[in-house]
Amino acid sequence: MDIIHNMDNMTEIYTSKVTASGQVSLPKSLRKRLGIGEDIVILEPIGDAILLRKVQSIQEEIFEYFEKEAKAKGISKDKVSEFLKKAGPRLLKEMYGVEA
Repeated sequence: MDIIHNMDNMTEIYTSKVTASGQVSLPKSLRKRLGIGEDIVILEPIGDAILLRKVQSIQEEIFEYFEKEAKAKGISKDKVSEFLKKAGPRLLKEMYGVEA
């Protein structure tokens, strides 16, 4: 595992080997920085890249979307929160195949 410094925008780029079974290890420092433990993550192909996201961040995006839509319709945050507690796990399952 290596860390390469990208000189264009001074970000760190990590390298990792893909095993014969398709597994990739994430560096400990990166997992710690992003708060990734033994969690389920979403892998999203974008062109020739793969975006890895925590399920939690997707849950937050879903909540923010519904909160914005509800606000426009005069629905309270409490009602949105109540709805998402019931429907959130089902939405994740339907949209991403993830059990929350």
